[in-house]
Amino acid sequence: MTPSTTNATAFVVSNGDTVCVRPRYPLYPYQRQVLSDIIHALSTPERRAVAHLPTGAGKTRIAAHAACYLLNRTDTDKSLVIWLAATEELCEQAAEELSKAWENLGLRDIRVHRHWGNRSLDLKHLSSGFLVTGLAKLRSVASGQDSLPHLANNTAAVVFDEAHQAVAATYSYVTEQLCSGRPPLLGLTATPGRTANRTDADYRLAEMFNHRKISIDPRGHDSPVTYLIQNRYLADPRFVPISFDSKNVIPDPQPGLDYSPDDLDVLGGNGRRTVTIVELAEDAAARHPRTIVFCPTVESAVVCNDLLLARGVSSNVVTANTPRDDRRAFVTAFRKESKEPMVLFNYGVLTAGFDAPRTRCVIIARPTTSLVLYSQMAGRAMRGPRSGGNARAEIMTVADTNLPGFGSVTDAFTNWEDLWSNQ
Repeated sequence: MTPSTTNATAFVVSNGDTVCVRPRYPLYPYQRQVLSDIIHALSTPERRAVAHLPTGAGKTRIAAHAACYLLNRTDTDKSLVIWLAATEELCEQAAEELSKAWENLGLRDIRVHRHWGNRSLDLKHLSSGFLVTGLAKLRSVASGQDSLPHLANNTAAVVFDEAHQAVAATYSYVTEQLCSGRPPLLGLTATPGRTANRTDADYRLAEMFNHRKISIDPRGHDSPVTYLIQNRYLADPRFVPISFDSKNVIPDPQPGLDYSPDDLDVLGGNGRRTVTIVELAEDAAARHPRTIVFCPTVESAVVCNDLLLARGVSSNVVTANTPRDDRRAFVTAFRKESKEPMVLFNYGVLTAGFDAPRTRCVIIARPTTSLVLYSQMAGRAMRGPRSGGNARAEIMTVADTNLPGFGSVTDAFTNWEDLWSNQ
């Protein structure tokens, strides 16, 4: 979430001798509080913490401020702040935000190094600036080479976006290698856990960050989410369960696991369910300027898009298989300020690193046992009016009979409180 700014510094003259100077990269009051707490936590001997904010509250912007602060403290050729993220969208968002932040907050010239997707760097020759890297790409490139020790020797700080993924075996290895010299480690997440039932992975996540969690002071409200909604930073969500009996027998996943691709294929291939999703999307388009639909499979997303287009509603579909240029074009069209309502169907993408302030409705049509995933999907419509979003949002969840689900962003936010000291 980004405070409103102008492209240039604005000067407002008052009373003749008093000049108000507006910053180019400001933070809201609650964001300044979180930033202050982050800096304090990373200055302690433990030097590790997770910043826990609801989706839409501005984690990336706050972390960019923190990253600039940490890089400004070093004034040598060996000073890298490494930003780790799992998806190309998150990497792109971070690189753009860090560039904007340093332009306004930096004390010297630096480079922003991009290392994800088709972008490749010789990591053994990097020693300073910001390195934004995809986790899978870094792990792949570093295997069998001495890239990680070199990076670790030059690391001033590490930021781990979507930090609930940090204890996955392939990612924890990379993180601990980079942190072998004990630089500050900052995690970012809307959900500081991996499972709703608090398994061993949740405890290991809390231990990785020394049980140190930083969040928003709710200022007398019952939770940070309530504070943000009532102060119009987040939209006020209306959760609408859509009961549907698919007649398909789907076994409950094992504890800690989500529904398998085969299970999702069964639901995605259900014709009546597909028609229900299309009807929900058509109804949403009649009432909301922008609607995002999370489908159970790639094939179902494509079919739903074709059916909605046939009904005369403007829509597109984005999946991991969508060519990059098409994907960018569809997302750009969805973000534009056109009056025509638009629906964007997707599977496996747009859960994180995607910002479209006009999104006022989300249809969650893929079942999940993941409180993390559900919170991310619901959060796509949660940007509030103080940041160009909406006063209200509608979250429709296709509640398949006998399949567990969730229905509250607040529940998702508070699920893991007992694992963290919350200092």
